[in-house]
This record gives sequence, C-alpha cells and structure tokens, in this order.
Amino acid sequence: MTKQTNGGSPDLIVLGLGEQGKPQAARFPASQSDPVTKAAKAMNLVVGKADGTALAELADKLPTGRLYATGRGFVPPVKRGLYDKIVEQLKLGGQPVPEPTDVSVPAAPGLPASWDKIEVGQMVIAAEGQPWYAAIVVARDGDMLTLKWRDYPQEPNAIRHVGAVALLKPTPVST
Repeated sequence: MTKQTNGGSPDLIVLGLGEQGKPQAARFPASQSDPVTKAAKAMNLVVGKADGTALAELADKLPTGRLYATGRGFVPPVKRGLYDKIVEQLKLGGQPVPEPTDVSVPAAPGLPASWDKIEVGQMVIAAEGQPWYAAIVVARDGDMLTLKWRDYPQEPNAIRHVGAVALLKPTPVST
C-alpha cells in the first residue's frame, strides 16, 4: 500500500549524488511539493513520488528531509544499496532518476595521479638501499627523475627511472 500524507498523494522522494559521489536521499510529505521541488533543484537533486508498494516501502526506510526558511533543504546521506534500489524502482515507474556521474577522487595536492604525470615538486617514494623514503621530484628528463630526499635534505640528490619509484596514494582506477 502506498503511504499517503496529503489527501491521497504519496510521499516525495528527493535523491541524488552529493559531493564526492555519495548517495543522499530523504522523504518529504507530498503537501510540500512546491518548496521541496525548488530546494531539490537548487541542490541538483531529483524529486520522485513514492507511488506503488515497493517505492512506498523504500521511502519508509529513508530519513525525513528538512526544509529551511532560506529555501534550501537537508537531504542526508544514505547507504548505496538503498539508494540503488530506489533508483531502480523509480526507473521501473518511468519517473526521473539522477544522472549517473563519473566521480573520480583527485590525487592529493603534491601527489602525482599516475607515473606518466609525475611533475617537478611532487612527492614520490623511492628506494635507497633496502628502505624506501619520501622524495620530492626536483627535475624530470624524459623518464629519469632527479629526487631530493624529503626527510634528509642534506643527503645528495638521487636519480631514478620513473618506473623505479612508487606513488603515494595514486588516483584509484574506476571499475
């Protein structure tokens, strides 16, 4: 049975991907349709209706969202599994769904995203004998890097092939 809050109208579901691609969703009473729609648009979120049993049951699992006097709203993060089920049910019902986004985590400042993108000033990890140490790239000539040991600046610079250094937390590969 569809949950209804306003003379037979089903609850509204507001959802989308927030910053860093994290799913967020909330339910709102259908009586707040206009302000909810405006707030969702301002937050780049999608509004759907909890039509049908499956969507109504999923909407019951969502936290209740909040609207503020500023016209903005609060839509908290939710678990990916619940979010995906709601998106699937909205699609089946022919309702709008959030556009999938290609969210990639950028490399940390000062860290190269890949071996091809190592630049002067970035930090890598390089071996000096058995242990590995943090090093700053001070020059690059093709595939050869000149490195200054970050924690031992008094030591002489080292020259290493780009394939002989490790990256510290490189950008993850999308699957």
